[in-house]
Amino acid sequence: MLKARRTKGAVLVAVTALALAGCGGGDSGGGGGDGKDTPSASATAQADPFQKAPWRLQVVNLLTALRTPQDGKYRSWMSDDPKQWTDYFTYTPREEGDPGWSNRSNDGASVVYPAKMDPAEKKAFFSAITRNNTVEASTLTVVDAGDETVAGDNQFKFTFKVKTSDGKWLTGMAIGSPGTSADNGHITRLSYDLNQS
Repeated sequence: MLKARRTKGAVLVAVTALALAGCGGGDSGGGGGDGKDTPSASATAQADPFQKAPWRLQVVNLLTALRTPQDGKYRSWMSDDPKQWTDYFTYTPREEGDPGWSNRSNDGASVVYPAKMDPAEKKAFFSAITRNNTVEASTLTVVDAGDETVAGDNQFKFTFKVKTSDGKWLTGMAIGSPGTSADNGHITRLSYDLNQS
């Protein structure tokens, strides 16, 4: 009788330990349940190891700043100083009338000079980059960082995906330098793939 109680107690302890570890049924993603995989917090962190890379954050911060261009914060990453009129920027115009529309390359991107734009052109330019303020900058995820390190110390070039407020995902490319600080730098390209622009 005593042996049976010990065995029953040991079985209960083992079952409880397995359940807490996620090895039983249920919907914890540890096996059983409805068969769907539930991402864990560690899997999410591993999905984008570049989440805190300064060069990624530069692009996130530029997109965020372009939502309110009147405060001028975007200038930390994109110059429109008339003295720097040779500074170029590559982006994807959306419609006829957007700056650079008639000079688009095969990938739909165009090189423009922000310092040469009048206020109406600049407004259209910023609207195209932010997709009428629908791009949710915080969702920007690095798809391919090439040889870029997390810290970054040279020119960067990476492809990304980013979500819009209407639930669509855009893919694109960002280029800039240097990538060592999230608070400033020089971004020279933020373009979207043509089939999604």
